[in-house]
Amino acid sequence: MAEYSTYGSVAVLQVNNPPLNTFTRHVLQALVSGLERAQRDPAVRSIVIAGKGPTFPAGADLEELLGTAAAPLLSNLRMVDKHVDTCQKPIVCAIHGTALGGGFELALASHYRLAVPSATLSLPEVHLGMLPGAGGTQRLPRVVGVKSAIQLITSGQDIKAQQALTLGLVDKIVQGDLLKEAVSFARSVEGRPLEDRRISQRTVPDADKVDEVVEATRKTILRKARGAIAPLTCVQAIQASVLPFAAGMAREADLMTYLMTSWQAAAQQYVFFSEREVRQWSHPRDKHINFRTAKPTVIKSVGVVGAGTMGAGITISLLQAGLKVVLLEVNKKQLDKAIAVIQKTLRQKSASQKMSQLTTTMDYSQLSDVDMVIEAVFENLRLKKEVFRKLDVITKPQAVLASNTSGLDIDKIAAATKRPDKVVGTHFFSPANVMRLLENIYGKKTSAETVATVMQLATTIGKVGVLVGNCAGFVGNRMLGPYRSEALFLLEEGVDPQDVDRAIEEFGFPMGPFRMTDLAGNDIGWRRRIEARLTTEHGPPPDTPALYRRGDRYCPLPDMLCLQGRLGQKTGAGCMMLQEAKDDLTENIYIRFRTDGSVFDLRRLLAHTKTLEELILDLLFADDCALLAHTEAALMSHHAPSMCNRYDPGSRTALPDPVVLQMIQDYRQEHGFKKRTISSQEIVERCLYSLINEGFHVLDEGIASRALDIDVIYLFGYGWPRHTGGPMYYVERVIGLEKLLRSLETYSARYPNHSHLQPSPLLRDMVAKGGSLAALGTTDSKL
Repeated sequence: MAEYSTYGSVAVLQVNNPPLNTFTRHVLQALVSGLERAQRDPAVRSIVIAGKGPTFPAGADLEELLGTAAAPLLSNLRMVDKHVDTCQKPIVCAIHGTALGGGFELALASHYRLAVPSATLSLPEVHLGMLPGAGGTQRLPRVVGVKSAIQLITSGQDIKAQQALTLGLVDKIVQGDLLKEAVSFARSVEGRPLEDRRISQRTVPDADKVDEVVEATRKTILRKARGAIAPLTCVQAIQASVLPFAAGMAREADLMTYLMTSWQAAAQQYVFFSEREVRQWSHPRDKHINFRTAKPTVIKSVGVVGAGTMGAGITISLLQAGLKVVLLEVNKKQLDKAIAVIQKTLRQKSASQKMSQLTTTMDYSQLSDVDMVIEAVFENLRLKKEVFRKLDVITKPQAVLASNTSGLDIDKIAAATKRPDKVVGTHFFSPANVMRLLENIYGKKTSAETVATVMQLATTIGKVGVLVGNCAGFVGNRMLGPYRSEALFLLEEGVDPQDVDRAIEEFGFPMGPFRMTDLAGNDIGWRRRIEARLTTEHGPPPDTPALYRRGDRYCPLPDMLCLQGRLGQKTGAGCMMLQEAKDDLTENIYIRFRTDGSVFDLRRLLAHTKTLEELILDLLFADDCALLAHTEAALMSHHAPSMCNRYDPGSRTALPDPVVLQMIQDYRQEHGFKKRTISSQEIVERCLYSLINEGFHVLDEGIASRALDIDVIYLFGYGWPRHTGGPMYYVERVIGLEKLLRSLETYSARYPNHSHLQPSPLLRDMVAKGGSLAALGTTDSKL
């Protein structure tokens, strides 16, 4: 647990709890015993704490921290840090790998810190709905100041070794043997006074400005938190760092208890574990096919058809994972452009050597020997079927053929081949080398081996893979339909577009439905409705009721906006009036992703493989939380606006538009709608309950296997606020299934023609039998 050894006058304590050397009560007790032994030994004059194996202690063991043993674990961790802090012999922490959470707090409690160049430090507790509970909120501000501490703790961001050295968080970067250097360093500081080395005894550098700093950052944190309580609670703890250390620690402990007992912490911890559990997949319609029983095909080489934005991004992801790639593009100019993008991206990641794994071609025959092909051409069924016919002839019989489609019928694509068992959908999000969600869609004849192969591929390339069935819109887009419809019906009853957006954004979404459609372009949905013969370019189809289509309620307001040329930001007017809008939505907009710092010009992302609407949705709802600016240089500043502010404050501010408000009022009068006051609560309930109700249909039909699959899709692909756990978790654990059912019954009785408000049979059954979403589909389920 904590191995003890001596090197002359230096005692070395090495934490040995593989694989990550996390702190359990037993590990911490062993550390205390080792520290006491070293302090008792007169021959020992200094102490080194290190991690054995691949990393320095990477924080507390989550099973203990998030379980019934949380209180004693935190108490033990604080006790260890106090032992370290008050030790009369100098203690040096030797950091390699990752010093996360409690591991970083232990290092802050020590007197000296050394790190290898590749080491990473962070306090990521905010992502679990908590705060650093072993002195992190008190010691970090004493080193870097309140302002920097707020930024580091509320973001949970990684701190690389060189940055840590600049901030004063480490004393030296070690190029050679870390343990050897740490022992030598410890000897060199033996006998030196320790008073100025104890961070707990320092004063906060900007203590006199703490209230000013907190006030200046509060609005920004509130906006980014979008309803999450942990970030602001972290700020409250950091604010207490100007108090005497013992008082600050007491405040930190109280706030930690508050967070750990909150429903939001439970929700965020559910998200953390769901991201891992989703890998333990099972077939929604055949539980005998699952991650244990189905064996994937070994994939060493992959063909990618189409070198647009999606194809290039997919290629980069594959190359980074060490796979050989054959990239096919029939357009030479597009192929050259993709090669340049791939080279630049890999160079930015110091991975230029990966280019040796890439073969580019304009000839389909070059795909004859690959293990798998991912098609990434334009979203057109006829074109995709043509590509698959060619692939079926050219590729080896055992090759998997995958379509990167956001909504086309996988079975129809598979029917173009003689190997439907090898055909599967792989819905990447753009840019594919940055976005983490990968929606894998099986068809009627997709084999277990093929499913296992694409699920394994997701893991191989670092994606969060979710297995879903084949239907219109799959899971995420299908559930968005009722949400958008109900938002429109609210306009008929007296709510203005900005009121709907405000209510949804206050719930925690980055953007409401009307701002989002203005941004993406109202004409995208209009063209689809024209193709589906729900409307025409000149108005409603002949002999069609204005408010009904095929027996279901229909709101033509979006069609009316398009007929007046109000297509959104691209025309300077949509549902909202856009202040000083530019003619071209994509003009001078650059995007930086926090995961790896990649920079993209939005115009270059609009290749032929994605519609603007799909691209906007991907970027807007990225878990990565991209940043936007109008110049590439501005992106490299920490002051770049957050992704959730998609309108530039100087030129894209969304304002209520009198023309639209008058149009809506005239529409109400024409069709006899009476305006009434509708609360924000009703807006949120009708929009989100419609979406969640569709989620129950998705489960009932076997499109998704588990509720957590839906939650993961919405968390990583559609911007559902993480602190609520996802749509299905939220409704069961926070709202309650009985309340959902009663609310839907009330709303459906009031609006009998809104079919999406009719409660799902599965929901009714679960409430009647006392079933639980967590148990759905398991052997102990009551259903």
